[in-house]
Amino acid sequence: MGNPLEGRRPTIEYPCTWTYRVIGRDELLVRAALVELVGVAEHTLTLSAQSSSGKYRTLQLDVTVRDEAHRLELFARIAQHPDVRFVV
Repeated sequence: MGNPLEGRRPTIEYPCTWTYRVIGRDELLVRAALVELVGVAEHTLTLSAQSSSGKYRTLQLDVTVRDEAHRLELFARIAQHPDVRFVV
């Protein structure tokens, strides 16, 4: 018997706070990029982890998104930024 929720998307009520985890090499450059990308949207940005070698930093971005289009556009813009290695 399969999972009854399989294939169903969760209902997200907007506006809401959405969390992105962003990985990059230079914390200051990634911070500056994220602040520029979110613009005037309410947000918080915190360092959440670093690799054991110290080569990569993970920042947690909590940002208020207006709607699904805004959430997806922000994800795409973050992922395409040259100072960002990975975003989830």
